[in-house]
Amino acid sequence: MKNVTVKRSKQQKFTHGYLLLEKDDVLQSDKIDEGELFTVKLENGDLIGTFYAGHQNKGLGWKVSDAYIQFIDASYFIDLFENAKVERTSLFNSSETNAFRLYNGEGDGLGGFTIDHYDGHLLITWYSKGIYHYKTDIIEAIKAVFDYKTIYEKLRYDKNVPTNLVSDNEAEFPIIIKENNLHYMIDLTDGAMTGLFLDQRDVRKKLQQMDTKHKDMLNLFAYSGGFSVAVGTNGYKTTNVDIAKRSIELMEQNFALNEMNLEDQTFITMDAFDALAYFARHLKTFDIIVIDPPSFSRHKKKVFTVKDHYHELVTEALPLVNYGGYLVLSTNASNVSLKQFRAMIEDTLKDKADYEITQIMGLPKDFRTTDKYKASKYLKVVFVKING
Repeated sequence: MKNVTVKRSKQQKFTHGYLLLEKDDVLQSDKIDEGELFTVKLENGDLIGTFYAGHQNKGLGWKVSDAYIQFIDASYFIDLFENAKVERTSLFNSSETNAFRLYNGEGDGLGGFTIDHYDGHLLITWYSKGIYHYKTDIIEAIKAVFDYKTIYEKLRYDKNVPTNLVSDNEAEFPIIIKENNLHYMIDLTDGAMTGLFLDQRDVRKKLQQMDTKHKDMLNLFAYSGGFSVAVGTNGYKTTNVDIAKRSIELMEQNFALNEMNLEDQTFITMDAFDALAYFARHLKTFDIIVIDPPSFSRHKKKVFTVKDHYHELVTEALPLVNYGGYLVLSTNASNVSLKQFRAMIEDTLKDKADYEITQIMGLPKDFRTTDKYKASKYLKVVFVKING
């Protein structure tokens, strides 16, 4: 079997069980093909484990086992999926929610792919050609462990993110799923996304319980309006901003699906920064402003990254929050830790407002994480109350 030796300066993280081999970890390596199993060792020859080769951003491959193994087959994945299924027993039994993550990569034992459950319609997302090498075994294991109506796949490692039908049966999209007793339209074949970010389920539930004086919310980067539908159940009027025209249609469908009055909702196709400037000029204020941008975006000549530009959104949004209202600040940027994100928020707000951080939220329990790969805890959502 081919071998990779890691640098002495990197050996400590691997002796503590780190799961992803990255480019900067490698001292020397044999030539290894996508999907191939290989051993990773320290300079003294001690075995770290067996990995599979799967190029994914800076990653070269994920750990398969602490031991030396020559192959993995369907039985390996059946064990992973049976454990994952047990961990989600409460969600399978829930009468309020039927859409959740079934298998969450490294959090459930092996990184490189995920499986989502949308009322029995399963979506496998592949993040490298390497893991796709094991597609046949993984599909066999899925069919052996999980009940399903249909199975689809998205190839995230392909820049076009194609979606393919895997099962014999196909679905007629859109389908309707239930989350926290609300309903959302889902289309597994509509581009890179599906209509709802499942990792924000607990945040949407929190928003359902919000109660402020004027009951109005601004939802920036609104996409399909999940946050707005959640507060709408509590009588809020919402203003929804997204740069994509397609998002307006998705939002209107979700509001109508939950029998909410569209006359209480405002939909604006606009860049978020332009929208904030517009509201400032018109002296428009809100009780809640939700800011959940993509970790990276480019529009015309403007580039946005969470690390470099999120504080600008906070600065522009702050004057639009009514006293006693909230900034709900969210990011899925894995290169920004919770400590860094919170520090950015506090540095931005100090000397500008009397505020308190009332709650910090992360991933729901079905998005299992591991301390052996800290980037798995990518979601950070901070509720900031503005007192004056």
